[in-house]
Amino acid sequence: MSCTTSAADSATSVFSPLRVVPMTGSTQDDLRADLTGARADHWPHFSALHALGQSAGRGRSGNTWTTPATGALTVSVVLRPLVPVDALAWLPLLAGLAVHDALAPRIDPRRWRLSTKWPNDVVALPTAPAEDPAPAPPEVEGWGTSRKLAGVLAELVPLPGLPLPDGRPPTRDQAPAIVLGIGVNVRQSVEQLPVPWAASLRTLGVEAEPEEVREEIGARLRQRLVQWEEVGGDPRSAGGGLAQQLREACATLGQRVSVQAPSGCVEGLAIDLDPGLVLRTESGTVVLQAGDVRLVRGRS
Repeated sequence: MSCTTSAADSATSVFSPLRVVPMTGSTQDDLRADLTGARADHWPHFSALHALGQSAGRGRSGNTWTTPATGALTVSVVLRPLVPVDALAWLPLLAGLAVHDALAPRIDPRRWRLSTKWPNDVVALPTAPAEDPAPAPPEVEGWGTSRKLAGVLAELVPLPGLPLPDGRPPTRDQAPAIVLGIGVNVRQSVEQLPVPWAASLRTLGVEAEPEEVREEIGARLRQRLVQWEEVGGDPRSAGGGLAQQLREACATLGQRVSVQAPSGCVEGLAIDLDPGLVLRTESGTVVLQAGDVRLVRGRS
């Protein structure tokens, strides 16, 4: 990985330092290698690696994809949150909310609204009335008419040779690193999108550059991290305002879904975030910590 960092990159960015590379396999893998090796001190809290293109990007469950140069935003951020380790499971939801916050003002609300999808996606849903002459997007099995615009991936990287801290880390230097990958479809055409349930800002009628999207997301992410640390890592604390914002943004809640979890397939009504997905099933309430969610149609 050869970084092309200029003083202007970091001087004008919310991330510090910001390193930019024209192409890499995976920004997640690059940062993990650095953080577990001799270059760990190169990546302080809220530093970032932005690749203009990726040949082996990674998502949840080991999914891989290729992103075209200049078409998408592919950035990984190093975070060292001052929250207890057992609160880190909230981070993908908070990061998704930050991406939602950054992108929603760009979207025409007469055509689309943005929501999060548990556990780590940001999706666009059509809002045009039935009498609108523009055709509605076709339904895709498991996704309905929603379209995936962005995704996040959070990976814990413990400090080499040190145990995970008990409770809140006393300093950022003693906090385990989280590598937070953020991918946003920005300039791709319909033909360039990898799957039928994907969208880009361009296909939603928004013209933007990946660099400006990166900075808007960074500003929102910093705000959400401050809120999260202020409530001790639990969004339900201090009146639960942050938890309520997470719920309001999440389109998964209120839907009957099928979740392919590590333990098997579970179907039920999504009723809450814990931060796992709380489902009301025929046999009772369950909380799922991971899994792929699909909408279930035609059942009450």
